[in-house]
Amino acid sequence: VCGATVIEISSFQTAELKSALTGHSAELIFNLASYGVHQDDRDSDKLIEGNIGVLTHLLEATSDWPLRKLIHTGSCSEYGFPQSEHSLISETDPLRPNSLYGAAKAASFLYGRALASGLSVPLITLRLFGVFGPGEAPQRLVPYLIQRLQHHEPVDLTPGEQVRDFLYIDDVIDAFLTAAREERMTAGEAYNVCSGQPVRVREIGEAVADALHKPQHLLHWGERPYRNDEPMWLVGDNSRFMQATSWRPQVSLAEGIRRMIESGTPEVATPAAKRQ
Repeated sequence: VCGATVIEISSFQTAELKSALTGHSAELIFNLASYGVHQDDRDSDKLIEGNIGVLTHLLEATSDWPLRKLIHTGSCSEYGFPQSEHSLISETDPLRPNSLYGAAKAASFLYGRALASGLSVPLITLRLFGVFGPGEAPQRLVPYLIQRLQHHEPVDLTPGEQVRDFLYIDDVIDAFLTAAREERMTAGEAYNVCSGQPVRVREIGEAVADALHKPQHLLHWGERPYRNDEPMWLVGDNSRFMQATSWRPQVSLAEGIRRMIESGTPEVATPAAKRQ
């Protein structure tokens, strides 16, 4: 990042963070650190330290800073299986994570909120849904589709009936910057950052093939099974965030796919590509 000062640390322990940050101060912190997004990231110690630990130590290390806001990155995985399909998931829905990553993210939110309140740190959590865009890990759905189809290679997929909520990275960045400026948001609360638009995984595959002018027969639907921990419906309600801020999603799914393709060929996806 142009103009950024890089501070290297060997751990996120509070004492080391405090030492590394000596002489520095800020009014705003974005916590983007996390472990466990990839389905193969199953190390329990890393899941706890990379989520609950990071936020805890960051709050403790900067509690004497003149912080206006600490914006923490949450995840739709915290909700797990929705209470009912075809209903938008709101922040008032219970947290019922069905994956280790979702459980770690939910725990970091709950523990972090309690700790931040005790330290008088204004903590805001943005729960992200279906982020996609340039720089995304190659095993993720859209980069995987692009890489395979660009080389005219068949793509083995699930039946593709999962319904998801995709949001382009530029809209996500804008959401963080908007949250940083906005004074109407409530400390301790979580806000869904999502498009609010349901789309089937099958539609994503077809849209990528169309954008690349590749035949649909390269999409081998039903060649992979659904994952056991995979909800069939995961679509968010973004009304709380939009009511509290001026943010609105701007980039359509088709436009986001087009931008990803124009940004360059994704890295080659691994054989353990995400089952979508």
